Amino acid sequence: MIKRLKKGYLQWRCRRGTKELDVVLSQFLDEQYDSLTDAELVEFDTLLNSQDTELWYWLSGQQQPECAALQAVVAKINAKNK
Repeated sequence: MIKRLKKGYLQWRCRRGTKELDVVLSQFLDEQYDSLTDAELVEFDTLLNSQDTELWYWLSGQQQPECAALQAVVAKINAKNK
């Protein structure tokens, strides 16, 4: 039950200022939620604290986050989008 509430919370947080980010983040969450570890879910939640411009640069491969844990989450998202 708690995990479902958490998914709903994360789905809400995936709503961004651009449709492109909405689609990429929401699709990743929908497809990967059940296979992500608790630690990965925490890092995904942390990723969602980032500004849209940062997210766009990271998810488009133009830049990398400084934090190694965020790099891992970004790499997982990008792997699903290729």
